[in-house]
Amino acid sequence: MHVKNFVICDTEQQYARNLLQMLNRKKKTSFQFYLFHSPKEAEKFAEQKPVHTLLISGECPADQRRKIEAAFRYVLVKDEKEPLQPDEKGVYRYQSAEAVWNLIVNESEESPRSHITGELIGIYSPVHRIGKTKFALSMGRKLAQKMPVLYLNLEEYAGEEFYFQGKSELPPKHLGDLIYDFRQERKNLGIRISMMAGQLGNMDYIRPMPYVQDFREVTGEEWQALLGRIREQCIYEKIILDLGDSVNGLFQILEQCNVIYTPYIEEPPALEKLNRYTENLRRCGMESILEKTIQKKMKPKESGKRSRVTEKNG
Repeated sequence: MHVKNFVICDTEQQYARNLLQMLNRKKKTSFQFYLFHSPKEAEKFAEQKPVHTLLISGECPADQRRKIEAAFRYVLVKDEKEPLQPDEKGVYRYQSAEAVWNLIVNESEESPRSHITGELIGIYSPVHRIGKTKFALSMGRKLAQKMPVLYLNLEEYAGEEFYFQGKSELPPKHLGDLIYDFRQERKNLGIRISMMAGQLGNMDYIRPMPYVQDFREVTGEEWQALLGRIREQCIYEKIILDLGDSVNGLFQILEQCNVIYTPYIEEPPALEKLNRYTENLRRCGMESILEKTIQKKMKPKESGKRSRVTEKNG
């Protein structure tokens, strides 16, 4: 395996050492890591050995950064407005070392993963109050143990205070802020999300929109375009969409998903709703949604026991 030189150059020494320690635990990577605390040291190294990937502090002046030759150039930034050179990409400093690694390796390491866009996993059911959101969060947290995952709640009334209870401090930004930035056609969507995201275990999440009127004003076309940008530009291999009936363009979003999970319970009213939902999709010519659907039978909770689920293809 050809070894590629990965250079970290950062004046914040403790941050840089912590990052290097995490990177050195990546046993299967083809990178050899080097750490410098001044751009002059990194420049001298680059004169002697080819640098594949450079991760350098945004506090280093641009003219000094340009002197360090590298195939891929990343700048640790504290704000998305920090000016960058055309061949540089910003990496938000205040995120986990794992997230920094995933962002860089997805773009710069020559592996099949680097060319795959994130998969959308839709969680939707016409049957309500059966544990859909808990199921979505549980799935996201399990997947996040192996890969970068983002959870988005697209419901009118998401109940975040309940589902994220125990978090000492919720992120100040929410999905409405991300929509606003998207409408302003701001660049660096990956940096914006990393600045907004909270963490639940290893899973990232953006707080749902707090105001119903703002939620209803987001068009289906905007949701689809935003999700497309996240899939193409962000580090996430899986994006969990917790969908409600009121989101505009619901069926179009479901068509965009790679797989859809539809929870239900075996009670006559619930089964009738499920049948009407599937029949409606067929009449509208949206059999493709059904082909991607896995129905999850939720077992009603018993006292002191968790719900269990079984699955079958839709």
